Amino acid sequence: MYHKTIFKFITFHSIQTNFVTNHKCYLFCYDVFIWCNIMLVIMDYLIIKFIKLFYIIGNKLISNDNIIQNSYEFIHNEQLYDLFRQFITLFLIIIVYWIYWYIDKGSEEKGSHPKYFIRNLIIWKYIACYFPIKLVLSELYHNNNNTNKDNESTSELTTLNVITNQNCHNDEDQNSNDKMYTETIINKQDYSTNENNLTCIKELFPPSNNYLVGYHPHGIFGIGAFINFLTEANQFSEKFPGITPWLTTLEINFKAPFYRDFLLSFNLVAATYKGLSYLLDSQQCGNTGNFVVVVLGGAPEALDSRPGKYVFHTNRRYGFFKLALMTGSHLVPCVSFGEPNMFKQVYNPEGSCIRHFQNRFTKMATFSPPFFYARFFLPYRTDVNTVIGRPIPCEKNPNPTREQISVLKELYLEELRNLYNKYKPIYDPDGDLMFV
Repeated sequence: MYHKTIFKFITFHSIQTNFVTNHKCYLFCYDVFIWCNIMLVIMDYLIIKFIKLFYIIGNKLISNDNIIQNSYEFIHNEQLYDLFRQFITLFLIIIVYWIYWYIDKGSEEKGSHPKYFIRNLIIWKYIACYFPIKLVLSELYHNNNNTNKDNESTSELTTLNVITNQNCHNDEDQNSNDKMYTETIINKQDYSTNENNLTCIKELFPPSNNYLVGYHPHGIFGIGAFINFLTEANQFSEKFPGITPWLTTLEINFKAPFYRDFLLSFNLVAATYKGLSYLLDSQQCGNTGNFVVVVLGGAPEALDSRPGKYVFHTNRRYGFFKLALMTGSHLVPCVSFGEPNMFKQVYNPEGSCIRHFQNRFTKMATFSPPFFYARFFLPYRTDVNTVIGRPIPCEKNPNPTREQISVLKELYLEELRNLYNKYKPIYDPDGDLMFV
């Protein structure tokens, strides 16, 4: 009876929206499916408690003729008291959480509830040190430190290593697949203590602007994005003073109770137009300096993740660049070298049965099911170097034209390609780049 009502509502909902897209219908069905399962589990527990409760009441009160005596025994029955207390406790928890959820509805699109003590947990530094995962700023040009033409080839390799502990693991503890790269770094100082570098950072990323960052590639889980932008393992806040990092994720991740609150405790926001525009529009958000990271390839890009392959899904992306123009946010390309090397994936070329199933599932559920493996389900211990490029200024235009969006997209892709080609010899010489 209950399921019939749900499917009638789904049918009516589809008719009313004139079948806008199958994607919305599938997402609605999946959302209803999750809530139905949650409600069924809760109701099963409550019904079992109810049955036990009434069974004990029935046995105690009407088993004999002496109802008064049985009533006295019923009141002082410890088993019944414990059962009743468990039922009331669970019922109150559910009611209180539903009230909280109703009041807090939409927080994933309004900056979430970041808890900075969670960002600063020591476990994130251990994880970053294990692989290691590093944050690298592409170029630091200071007006008073111009190099000669003879040193231009060397200055192109100048990078800023943000990791605080450079001796994260020894080569002796690694096998041949996990050996450390040989890296040419001219400026090895920790720029948290270098005033010139801090000044240069503020010139490149002034807190008076908002930044829309394209993170490439997605990888299987995007571990590099999580460690660098959702935690202080690499001391992002100290390296970028006045800048607040945010990372976007699928809206469906905020549908599950309690798991939703775990995600909201980080700087995670829903990857929706409303959620992004809120952080990027200083009038809505009320502040600036937001560094909003979007994994541009999304779920489809995860299906192309395999070691040595950098497949960037950018050809069909226009809303990303339109939003930058509408909000006047500066675009920032970002390449995470080593992200695809953390997991291997079952061979799934386009046109295969596996890929057909994965594509259909991705369209229905909005997230992809890559068949990955490494050390069982744990990632390989490989270097991940997330390189942040130079910001691309964008003038605010509430109604950008298609031509303006295309021009900005071409400029962004050119900067992204140059960023990859510049740091490929340092971090992943054997990597292959492809735009789809």
